[in-house]
Amino acid sequence: MAMWKNRLRAKPGAGSSKARMRATYRGGATHRLLRGDHGSGLVEFALVLPLIASLIFGIFEFGRLGLSHLTARHAVAEAARYAVTGQTFTDPETGEPIARVESIRQVIRDNVGPLTIADSIVVNPPDGGGPDELVTVSVSFTYRYFLPGLENVLPPVDFTVRTAMKNEPFIR
Repeated sequence: MAMWKNRLRAKPGAGSSKARMRATYRGGATHRLLRGDHGSGLVEFALVLPLIASLIFGIFEFGRLGLSHLTARHAVAEAARYAVTGQTFTDPETGEPIARVESIRQVIRDNVGPLTIADSIVVNPPDGGGPDELVTVSVSFTYRYFLPGLENVLPPVDFTVRTAMKNEPFIR
């Protein structure tokens, strides 16, 4: 709805009323859109939103990477603790003892959770070592990004966790 408003061009009493009155047009959709700052907050929000979302998703992914590394360290430490005792698991089907190295690998698989193991569980010495020998357990893990689109931009992160402990004087 258009509005007409009379504006004074000169002080009252200075000349005829026709000379001092001027009609101006106020209103209209175009004028209202151009004159105000309506929507500028929305434009600023649209410009800042991708930056804030990237920051939040980056914190999320970095936290998952840290958790994955911590889980890998925990799994390898548990396997090394198991290795130094000289114990072995028994096969649930046959009741026979499983090889010591396979028992150590099973401890890692039980503690690793959802991480992807690159089939690179290395136990040195290969038989798990004897009493008072140093045993080293090493595992390579692959971290894949959770958020869609990042796997195409960033390569997966491969990391290796290694722990060494001295075997207890166990009796075989």
